Amino acid sequence: MIDLKIENRKGKIHVKSSEIKDILELRPDFEYVQDISNTINQENILVFDCQLTGNSFDMNDLDIEEILEELGEEIDESYFSVLFEDVRAYLKDATDEIEADLQDNYLFDNLRCYFDIYNINQEFTDFKFVFLVSFKDIKISSLANLAKIVSKRQLIGASKFYS
Repeated sequence: MIDLKIENRKGKIHVKSSEIKDILELRPDFEYVQDISNTINQENILVFDCQLTGNSFDMNDLDIEEILEELGEEIDESYFSVLFEDVRAYLKDATDEIEADLQDNYLFDNLRCYFDIYNINQEFTDFKFVFLVSFKDIKISSLANLAKIVSKRQLIGASKFYS
């Protein structure tokens, strides 16, 4: 757990990474959230290893492969690109909601959130991503770069999902 000391509109406050983790865990679409903030050396930035609930994009209900097979068609890469973009759009909307809620809760205008997906299984039922919360004035491109670095590290073995 990390304890941040920040100054918001009302003065100095403490923000614990465990509080943010609890907020993320309240979302019904986040199945698992692990605080990995102590694995980065960035001031006033919190990081979480997350997994979407398995049924968020339950492709089994659609049986797309079966339908296409009956029609004599094959699934091409564009189908999976569209699915991936749907997942990204879903997480972007969730990120925007969380960011707005955290800004209201902590009265902190410069709060920024960002995510980076690092693993999706072949059936599109298992989605893992890192979620960053920044309590400092930072460019979104810098936050995106940090998210990519952390997600690569999680993919190569730091994630509890692969332990």
